[in-house]
Amino acid sequence: MSFFNRSTKAMIIGGLFLIIPLLLIMILLGKAWAILNPIVSGLVDFFGIHSIFGTATIAIFTILAFLLLCYFGGLLLRKGFIKDWGENIQDQLFLIQPSLQMFRYKMMGDSATHKNVSNWKPILLKEESFYGIAFITKEHENGFFSIYIPDAPKMDAGEIRFIPKAECTYLDISMKDAMQGLSSFGKQIPISQLIQV
Repeated sequence: MSFFNRSTKAMIIGGLFLIIPLLLIMILLGKAWAILNPIVSGLVDFFGIHSIFGTATIAIFTILAFLLLCYFGGLLLRKGFIKDWGENIQDQLFLIQPSLQMFRYKMMGDSATHKNVSNWKPILLKEESFYGIAFITKEHENGFFSIYIPDAPKMDAGEIRFIPKAECTYLDISMKDAMQGLSSFGKQIPISQLIQV
């Protein structure tokens, strides 16, 4: 039996899809460090604050500057100054790394940021005698919803439906509940609280 059978190849390819985004993040962090470090070093020299943390002063202030930039970037997204850019990035992340997005929303919970950044509205879509987890991705001007119904437990496959708004019956749910429900095959969603029979 060959070592490189189908399952082994699938594992290697799956590992690549995990490692490549992590490597890209590390490269981007390295570039950010290379840009910020000389700037912070100049500011530390200018203000003469080397003695606060000793030799680690520049490193600590560089990390603080990076976190401050991240905070202001998140603030701009939250306030809607760069809303369209944020929505496009969110869509691309759902397409490229759906599991990473699921993990993000499960860990972050329902912060106010996702309401302004993500243009995916999580819902329980009623169809005949059952409900399914779905996302309203757009409300069209002609009165139709674009609705994405993902497969579980992964979100990288599913189907898209265009449903007239007047005929669409659904319950609003949180992004955290949607992600937990998808990743746990429906076990970790508080269905008794969401659907009142």
